[in-house]
Amino acid sequence: MPMGMKTLTVRAKYLRFTEETNALDYLIRAGQFIKETENDLLAWKWVVIALHGSLYGFAICACKGTNPDNVMFGTKKGHEKLISFDKALQLCQDHNRIKMLIHSQPLVLTDSQMNSIRLLKKELRNNFEHYSPKGWSIEVHGLPQIAIDTLVVIKFLATETYTHVNLNQSQIKKIKSMVYQSTKLLNKTDTYREALLASRKKA
Repeated sequence: MPMGMKTLTVRAKYLRFTEETNALDYLIRAGQFIKETENDLLAWKWVVIALHGSLYGFAICACKGTNPDNVMFGTKKGHEKLISFDKALQLCQDHNRIKMLIHSQPLVLTDSQMNSIRLLKKELRNNFEHYSPKGWSIEVHGLPQIAIDTLVVIKFLATETYTHVNLNQSQIKKIKSMVYQSTKLLNKTDTYREALLASRKKA
């Protein structure tokens, strides 16, 4: 090394996650893309993926308790795997599993929420995540209701199960604000209002 030149010390930088901050990040991204949906229909793809990630993540947080092994299982080949999306939601609705603390509350889904979550996962997210060669058209008028229902469930899992979900007050406030602002925005969209008007006419 030439005389007079100093060695450059590069300090390591780490991107750190917990199961809670990972789920929260998905929720924040969903909120960002929801803002874009009225002007860019492609944003709905990322809303779907982000909402699924947040819902799955907070379901895991709510049902894991204090032992991460509660949400893991061993495969026949001896590998450890995370329980499925459906299994996590099932456990969150199980009173015996969720009643960890005196105020703990299981998840109770409405018919609309169950239908929205089914569509979110099976019809939308799975097809986006494992896209096969095809032409695919999605009628978007139902998407705001799916998002609204999912956001309400995410808020409950994150802030109202009262299990061992490790969030500080700032994060809880952020979740409530994101859900409120995103739901408010979705309710004001032309897409949602047109869907609501159509459903009233059918009734």
